[in-house]
Amino acid sequence: MKRIKFFFVCFCLVLSVVPALAVDDIYGLQAEAQAGDVKAQFRLGRIYETGEEGYQDPYESARWYAMAAAQGLREAQLNLGRMYAQGRGVAQDYAKAVELYLLAAEQEQAEAQTNLAILYLQGEGIAQSLADAVKWFRRGADNGNAVAQYSLALLYQSGEAIPKNIPQALKYYELAAAQGHMLAQVAAGDLLFFGEGVPKDFVAAAKWYRLAAERGDSRSQQQLGDLYYIGEGVGQDFAAAASWYRKAAEQGEAGAQYILGVLYAEGKGVVQDDAVAVYWYRKAADKGVAEAQASLGLMYRQGRGLKQSDKQAFFWFEKAGKQGETTAQFNLADHYYRGLGVIPDMIKSYSWLLLAAEGGNAEAAVVLPKVKETLTEIEVSMATVQAKTYRKAYSR
Repeated sequence: MKRIKFFFVCFCLVLSVVPALAVDDIYGLQAEAQAGDVKAQFRLGRIYETGEEGYQDPYESARWYAMAAAQGLREAQLNLGRMYAQGRGVAQDYAKAVELYLLAAEQEQAEAQTNLAILYLQGEGIAQSLADAVKWFRRGADNGNAVAQYSLALLYQSGEAIPKNIPQALKYYELAAAQGHMLAQVAAGDLLFFGEGVPKDFVAAAKWYRLAAERGDSRSQQQLGDLYYIGEGVGQDFAAAASWYRKAAEQGEAGAQYILGVLYAEGKGVVQDDAVAVYWYRKAADKGVAEAQASLGLMYRQGRGLKQSDKQAFFWFEKAGKQGETTAQFNLADHYYRGLGVIPDMIKSYSWLLLAAEGGNAEAAVVLPKVKETLTEIEVSMATVQAKTYRKAYSR
């Protein structure tokens, strides 16, 4: 059965389930553990795993966890199961990890339930079973595990293992998001922003995006910038929009780079600066953002923020036009018509004009019949065929 891939943390580490015990004398603690004190055994396992108190030895950690696990301590069963899954201190053995996770999971240990679900989902150490994966994700989610809640939400959204149910997906995303799960915060924000299977709610979307954005998530920073830009869910504030776009742009978000360029070109929320606009347009254009390529072409054509160049303008208009950007297509038609940075070609001019008009460009629709009058039937036919070729290329 095909493995299903999800973005979640696969194996959870529990470090603070049992109250810490004073470690003035490691040997004294070992004596208590040897005498059968389960808390001391677990405490030693933790110390040797994390390097607390200056001691770190994964083999000793596994040994003490095994003693505590044998006495039924669910946290020890969880941690030892994780060590088997990772091959730390013991030989990697997913089947043994499953066995230990199951013991802890049956005691309602939420992390163990979640890890067990992941192994069922991936078919590691046990036969793959989507039904069992869902069962354990649900139990882990009901016990408050954020990873389980996020994973269950993914399953509801995808409809791969359970019937697709976007409201349920949103419910579990929000449960995980409320616990600080950043991917869940982004996913909840997206569902509410785009209204995918649930009513749009820009106020709630802004809340979740902000939490993720403040933790550095670049997509959320861009989305929050969008909300400030359009004034949905938050008051319209171009300065705030620019601030969030800049944070996302500096992390490489191409869409944010483009819109930040627009803000600088128009002087919205920032001091108008064509050179800075060109800087951000180029960043996004180099990543293939058609709107940025069209805007950079226009800056070259007008000589704003850089040296005027019809050839460079044509270069960027062509890149954008071949992606279906209608403003660039209209400008390409004009360049071919007037021979700006390229040899004049009425057939190519008309072909790009056709595409721009077809894509909804109002200026192209007005000019189209006037240009057609200057062409022969054969030239119109050749331009139509050429337009079809261009259209196929960017419609793939």
